Amino acid sequence: MKIKSLALAIIFSGSSLMVFAQKGELSSAKTNYDKYVQLRDAGSAVLGATSLKNAKASIDKAVAHEKTMSDASAWAYKALIYADMAVLDTVPETAAPIITEALAAVNKAKELDKAGSSKVQIDAANAILAQYELNMGVKAYQSNRFEDAYKSFSNSLNYRPGDTTITYYAGLSAINAKNYKAGIANYEALTKTNFSSNPQIYLDLSRLYSMQGDTAKAIQIAAEGAKKYSQNSALATQEIELSLISGKQNQVITKISAQEQKEPKNKLFPFYLGIAYNAANDNAKSMDAYKRALAIDPDYADANLNLGGLILNSGIELYNSANKLPQSKQKEYDAMMKKANSEFDNALPYLQKAADLNPKSRIALDNLKTYYIIKKNQAKVDEISKKITALQ
Repeated sequence: MKIKSLALAIIFSGSSLMVFAQKGELSSAKTNYDKYVQLRDAGSAVLGATSLKNAKASIDKAVAHEKTMSDASAWAYKALIYADMAVLDTVPETAAPIITEALAAVNKAKELDKAGSSKVQIDAANAILAQYELNMGVKAYQSNRFEDAYKSFSNSLNYRPGDTTITYYAGLSAINAKNYKAGIANYEALTKTNFSSNPQIYLDLSRLYSMQGDTAKAIQIAAEGAKKYSQNSALATQEIELSLISGKQNQVITKISAQEQKEPKNKLFPFYLGIAYNAANDNAKSMDAYKRALAIDPDYADANLNLGGLILNSGIELYNSANKLPQSKQKEYDAMMKKANSEFDNALPYLQKAADLNPKSRIALDNLKTYYIIKKNQAKVDEISKKITALQ
């Protein structure tokens, strides 16, 4: 009986030693990893490579043994150790399987960690994996491998979902790779955050939609951005320009006027107001707006062109109306013709300046030629006609 009892005691003692040994491997892994982290954080990660290698050897044993393979902390430390090993590996081909092992360890640790006791280590492993992919993305972007950069930044987001800087990098890389759908998706996500560069994100997003032919969405995004960032002139300008291009002049007159008040020295807004009022058939307000733009910049070619053309057309309308009058209304005819000729003369300085500022503008030359046709100055008509022919 005594012999049997002694035998049982020996067997029990051996089992305890085996469990202790595996716990020792986990403890060794943690100790060696902590040594590596101290050196890494001090800027000497390479010097800590031996400790990291020893940590790997111990953790591989710990997660393989039946006594510790269900320990969440073992898998959490494997994730940490393998993630840092991947960061130290400068060859993507050899780092890839290490990353795969690290990710598998993270998932296993999450599965086993019912109490959340290893959350700190799991989060730290995810942060390292995110940084690894971020570094890979930056290298790819700097080498103009934009599709690879987009993939790496997207992988980084898997570990750090919602990170605005990485989301921006992913969107920017996708756009450069001409993957506009992915670029738009990432930029859309940023507009729902407080990302510091969101005014530019709204502007770029509006331009992306415009490039895709979705003008309505482009205007919507620009308007949303202009409302959020009311002091951003570029967003206000984007909304106004797109609205004018798409024929929504009447809808933005109030917004253009408000922007002109905010930026009284910006010639664009009175110019745009001139376009909007012209589309609304309010020529008097249109002319006044163009004149305000020219008061800011007398050499503004487009404002000279539009104002000159508007005054010229006003004279032509009077001229045509006068010629429709019956002979019995000679007095009215004379008055209208006098006013028409006055309009023609008022238009000339703007017509001439538009042609001088942009001598290759067919519209400017055509308008000036029309003036001289009306004035029956054939020499000038011939001169301008030669210039027009030279453009062809």
